[in-house]
Amino acid sequence: MSQIVKAFLGVFLTLFLTATAMGILSAYLEVMDAQDMQACFVDEMENSDYNPGVIRECMSQCEKAGYQLTVTLFCENAVVTTIHNSGEVPSSAGGADMAKVELVFPFRVAFFGISKEHRLVSYAR
Repeated sequence: MSQIVKAFLGVFLTLFLTATAMGILSAYLEVMDAQDMQACFVDEMENSDYNPGVIRECMSQCEKAGYQLTVTLFCENAVVTTIHNSGEVPSSAGGADMAKVELVFPFRVAFFGISKEHRLVSYAR
């Protein structure tokens, strides 16, 4: 009789650890995707000299992925422009020499009921 209890306990613990590991790995992959996407956006903005078309494309890619992107352009003449969606992108970057890129993405571990939003911040120069 004790062998049956030990066997079921072993199976239960194995399933519990598997479900926990899958949830944590899934959350880790979501974070890695968001970090990679943000790094690509920063590179694209730097290489295009803050071209409005590139910024619009980055915004639309974020919307498709379910993320929120905020770009703050810092111009040479001390003008600061904050862009929250693709409709707010100005027709010209106006001499921007730096940008703050904030990416907000969901962080979920379903097995534990954890659901939060995380924010990644980078600067393009």
